[in-house]
Amino acid sequence: MTQKRTHVRTTALMFAAVFVGGATGSLLRELFSVNIPGAGWLTQTFGINIVACFVLGWLYSVRNRVHAHVLHLGAVGFCGGLSTFSSFVADLERLAMANIWAAASAAALEIAAGLAAAILGEAIGRRIHLQRASK
Repeated sequence: MTQKRTHVRTTALMFAAVFVGGATGSLLRELFSVNIPGAGWLTQTFGINIVACFVLGWLYSVRNRVHAHVLHLGAVGFCGGLSTFSSFVADLERLAMANIWAAASAAALEIAAGLAAAILGEAIGRRIHLQRASK
């Protein structure tokens, strides 16, 4: 196979992985967000975004041990589709109409919790890898 054909095939697989992961993540987000009401000053997407951040952190911990297409499928596609900035901002806008300080607090809490979830996911992923490596 020529180098150009190999590049085209690899690129096509990358796009397919992102597409499948994104479609799956988006469908799950919509399924869960329909059944999760906004809770006071938290956004409706809070829990969904935290789960996506955790999964993203875990995927980051295994990035050197999996094929790049797994990261395209999981990190770019699935987590990108599951968490969504547009829904987050729409939820914040809804909160801001009622109380700007509630919206600001919700934004700060969600960002901090997302970072904490990503760090926790990455730490758990590393710990699991170290346990498996020591056996």
